[in-house]
Amino acid sequence: MSPIDDFSVQPIDQRLDVLKKRQRHLMIWFILTCTLVVVTVASLVWQKEFVYRFFDLSTHVQALDLPYHVQELVPFKQPVDYFFNLLSWFGWLFLKILVSFIGAFLLLSWMKKFKFFQQRFQAWSQRILAWVIAFILLWSGLSYIQYDWKDETKQAYQQWMSYQNNIVESQIAQDLQQANISSTEKAYVLAQVALLHQPVDRKTANVYVNQLIVAEKNNPIQFKQYDFKSEQLWVMQQQLYGKSITSITQPLDIRAQQAERISQIVKLILWGLIVLAVALSTVLYVLAKNFKNRRVRITQKLDA
Repeated sequence: MSPIDDFSVQPIDQRLDVLKKRQRHLMIWFILTCTLVVVTVASLVWQKEFVYRFFDLSTHVQALDLPYHVQELVPFKQPVDYFFNLLSWFGWLFLKILVSFIGAFLLLSWMKKFKFFQQRFQAWSQRILAWVIAFILLWSGLSYIQYDWKDETKQAYQQWMSYQNNIVESQIAQDLQQANISSTEKAYVLAQVALLHQPVDRKTANVYVNQLIVAEKNNPIQFKQYDFKSEQLWVMQQQLYGKSITSITQPLDIRAQQAERISQIVKLILWGLIVLAVALSTVLYVLAKNFKNRRVRITQKLDA
């Protein structure tokens, strides 16, 4: 007897079970593709910032960069630069992928020892769903540890830079006022503080960035001796004026153009992935709905 003939003579209850399993499997894949859509949309929002970080740039000031003479004023640990942040991000990403991937299998094998889960892990689709849930839980736990580990230093910096109405109210401005530091170095630090303020204090930042621009134009040799981070100067000018103004920052426009081109390519790829995932999820949902309606019709005919 052929497989088709064998299927045609199956009891109706078995055929209904087959339809139900197919519907459940399609719904699981539908949920997974919807999750992929959500993750891809989130990546679309953050991809530009990530690409710019790869080129040691940013779309806005994200961390305080302190000159050498100012670092001794910091009463806590100095935050790392963009490149080190990128390496740290890749390190955590590798750790989370490795631990979550292997840990999900170990957690699943441990759960199989219990009779309650043995009965529910008979189908491969249920095992995949359980593995995905375990992966997400482990990933979320490691992400919480990652950001909670940085939270103490971040809060200390926020408290050091915080002010209500005027930047002179901040502790960092008072420390700079008492220190034997040039006005240009103070302007470099306080401009960043104003741009890191929530909401952004553009008026104050504009005053200090203009002071930096004038200092560079009047004495470019002395300005270079301060050893300011050119990437940070570029970010400040871009955030305030949307363009590079000084000779130190203008060479970085080439790097920014490369980052923008790559960002556009990544954006196009992500949009293609979104369209593909949405189309696939729609097909899966329609098929699952079709199986469900067919099963309901058969059940209604049997009841009649």
